[in-house]
Amino acid sequence: MASIQSPLTGEIAYRAQVRVKGRASESRTFTNQKDAKAWAAALETAISDNRNFPGRRAQRTGFAELIQRYRDTVMKDLRSSNKRTRERHLDWWDEYFAGRTLAEVTPDKIAEGRDALMAQTFTRGNEHNDQNGNVVPPKEYQRSGATVNRYLASLSHVFTLAHKEWRLVQSNPLREITKKKEARGRVRFLTDAERDALLEACMKSDWPALHALVLLAISTGARRGELINLKWADVDLKAARATVHETKNGDPRVLPLVGKTLTAMRELKLQGSAASEWVFQQPSGFPGPYLVFDKHWYRAVEAAGIKDFRFHDLRHTTASYLASQGASLLEIADTLGHRTLAMVRRYSHLTQTHKVAALEKMAREKGL
Repeated sequence: MASIQSPLTGEIAYRAQVRVKGRASESRTFTNQKDAKAWAAALETAISDNRNFPGRRAQRTGFAELIQRYRDTVMKDLRSSNKRTRERHLDWWDEYFAGRTLAEVTPDKIAEGRDALMAQTFTRGNEHNDQNGNVVPPKEYQRSGATVNRYLASLSHVFTLAHKEWRLVQSNPLREITKKKEARGRVRFLTDAERDALLEACMKSDWPALHALVLLAISTGARRGELINLKWADVDLKAARATVHETKNGDPRVLPLVGKTLTAMRELKLQGSAASEWVFQQPSGFPGPYLVFDKHWYRAVEAAGIKDFRFHDLRHTTASYLASQGASLLEIADTLGHRTLAMVRRYSHLTQTHKVAALEKMAREKGL
């Protein structure tokens, strides 16, 4: 039923409101009574014709149909790195809610999915032999709270569009879901002794490119995907730099090639890597970058006697080394490719010594 309220203060004089049982009320303000009545009448007609009733549309629309619409209209515009992650999230939810309509994807069901995600285990890396020839199975992990929250965020964006733009649901059910607690960011970095042992083990690897890859990771702080997808066309050995065109935040980044890293990259090219367009090509000769080199990495880590260390921790190593040399958080963020300081505040305690030294120097020079 429609109602028109007037007069109102200010320039806007009339408020039209439409209330229908079983549906959230809607209202809008107008400068004249004629427009207010016309809008209310049109909305009532639409509702009676079942053209504007998200509750019923949710009962008729399958969850798989919504996901496919999202893939067709939104996913195509995402950067490849974000697209792969989003695809993985949507694949999981698509399988979990298979056969359900949107009306059946309620907050309680999503909460159950959230908890199932948290309890689920998965493997990382490949089965490989250790230095004694023993078979080492892939390591088994559980998802972290932060990872589960990213899955929820992907689903939330789908339902935001379903609610605001596609009018398939009356509200976003994710707004009622409690996120998982996220642990404080991990900071594990190599000591000088561990670094030397790891690089020595990499030099003895069955995959000769591993040494250059690890040196590049430590000296630049670039992400695994950014490094492994480098092409020789992106590398300028004369200018001593490499350009990463696709990054997590979308901004291209130039990686300086310094010291032993530059030497290792030159040697890698001379060894025949330049025969492929990819810097870190597959040793099997198949086209494309060597995306899954985990067995070589884990063998090197084990041979170096290093415990609890992942390839991603090489980024922490870069940041920690920079902090110990007096780099500011802004400089560390710029090196790692972060747009804000939020992700690098975990290294702030490592910069305290240099802050104190700088303040003491200022105090002496200014007589404070």
